[in-house]
Amino acid sequence: MYKVFSKLYDKFMEFSDYGAWEKQVEELIKEGQPKGKTLLDIGCGTGELLLRMTKNYQCDGMDLSEEMLKIAQRKLKHREVKLFLGDMVEFNTGYKYDIMVSLFDTVNHMVSVEELESHLRSVANSLNDEGVYIFDIVDREFMDTMFPGGLFVDNRKDITCIWEHEIEDGIDYIDATYFLKNSRGSWDKLTESYSKKIFTDAEIEKCSEISGLKITKKVINDKIAGRRTVYLLKKK
Repeated sequence: MYKVFSKLYDKFMEFSDYGAWEKQVEELIKEGQPKGKTLLDIGCGTGELLLRMTKNYQCDGMDLSEEMLKIAQRKLKHREVKLFLGDMVEFNTGYKYDIMVSLFDTVNHMVSVEELESHLRSVANSLNDEGVYIFDIVDREFMDTMFPGGLFVDNRKDITCIWEHEIEDGIDYIDATYFLKNSRGSWDKLTESYSKKIFTDAEIEKCSEISGLKITKKVINDKIAGRRTVYLLKKK
């Protein structure tokens, strides 16, 4: 996943308010694990959140995309951050953490309740006692708003993104086409496909309980990147 998107991820996300994400995470950490020192970013992408969180925490990152991690490695070369190539469905970095985060609806990329349960078991196994997990998900309303008529188009000066969307058997499938202006002034065409699942609150609560985690807070945030629910889970 994101072999193509990694090449233009930071350009696509240039208007993202990482500072607001950092503030949201810090507020939840203070509420759930104020003494926490170690942090793992699951689905860390190109390392933008890690750049900010290393100010106050000993951070590690994990991502499924080797290409994303190469970019993150360059950004973080002067920081003491370990980066791991891994699948969030089932993972073990060999370390335990006080805090784990997974933002930008990364959790929605799992496509079954079984995968979600496996993921939360891995989280619980990698958290220290009283450790917390912070993540966000989008809902059906978000997807329907983003893809009116099954299409999302983002046209900028030097990049155009066209995402075609359909739902089949409860899974959201997205076929993405990117046109990226190169140094010669012509356009490169890149394509990639993604899948997402909309999890219900009941599914998240049940999988959390089974995995030894407890939902201690839910926040509806529609200020940062569209309406999404941010969860704070604590290891029981």
